[in-house]
Amino acid sequence: MAPMILGTIFFAVRITAKSMGLGGGWWWDDFTVTIAWALAVVIYSLNASMIHYGFGKDMWNIVPMDNITKAFVRFYAYVLVYKVQISLAKISVCLFLLRIFQFRTFYYITYLMVGLNAAIAIAWVFADAFQCDPVHLAWTGWEKLEPGTCIDFNTSTVINAFVNIAVDFTMVLMPIYEVSKLNMSKSKKLGVALVFAVGLVVMVVAILRVVVLYKNSHWESSTAMLGPVVHWSTIECQVTIVCACLPMTRAVGNRLFPRLIGATTNDSSYPYKATPSGRGGLGGASSGSGNHIAKTVSYSVNYTSSAVRRGSNSSDVELVGVAQGSTKS
Repeated sequence: MAPMILGTIFFAVRITAKSMGLGGGWWWDDFTVTIAWALAVVIYSLNASMIHYGFGKDMWNIVPMDNITKAFVRFYAYVLVYKVQISLAKISVCLFLLRIFQFRTFYYITYLMVGLNAAIAIAWVFADAFQCDPVHLAWTGWEKLEPGTCIDFNTSTVINAFVNIAVDFTMVLMPIYEVSKLNMSKSKKLGVALVFAVGLVVMVVAILRVVVLYKNSHWESSTAMLGPVVHWSTIECQVTIVCACLPMTRAVGNRLFPRLIGATTNDSSYPYKATPSGRGGLGGASSGSGNHIAKTVSYSVNYTSSAVRRGSNSSDVELVGVAQGSTKS
């Protein structure tokens, strides 16, 4: 329950920021994280229902035995929703990064990560949906009353976990590397990098899920073996929501509690020009050599850019930092 509450709180903060005109207006990162949060709620509900029907117990201690099938039906749905939710949350993070960093190479790599996360979701949803032949053996196979074949679910889960761990690590390194090149103090670089490094928590939870699966693999009862794995998977889904929404908390904090957060009129926030769609960021292709100050914005990091995209937007996004390269006035 606690991870679910925490994820919902951070999501509510993000929505509050949007209603306050922070964050550059609604864009695809907001839509995808909203769907991801809704799916996280579905995942939590499915997990609760599975537990109600005995998932996590030794299969032969579940009564009546019809509950075993009911639990596996929900587990089947859980796995499919989980794969979509995880990828959508990561896609949201990638789209958010496009609002901040718009250097050409970063732009292409980030869209590559969006495509990769989408491909991972599609591939594993397909694999899990048709893991058994006939399909219904996914929830009735425990009865061993009908011939058929199923893929090794544990092996598939481990492969998926390691693929996602590699993606998580890459997604954390991408913004941290860009921040390291910014012309700002080391303390500010560290502060901004730590915001993005929170994504490592998702990777840690994914690793713990694999460890739990390995330790429980000796169980002959699949309901007992998979119960703890589902528990950690549910936590992972909520953590992805927290990580996707975390950068907005500073923007809201600066607006509601400027003295507590440390925001002052002399803060090192620099204006930032957003595009009509609500996007904008560091880098991009526009002419001019000076710092083109368009308007004040608020997000998780602050910077000025020597080249900003054309366009206007009434929303403010507060960012921490300064432009890459030498500072110009």
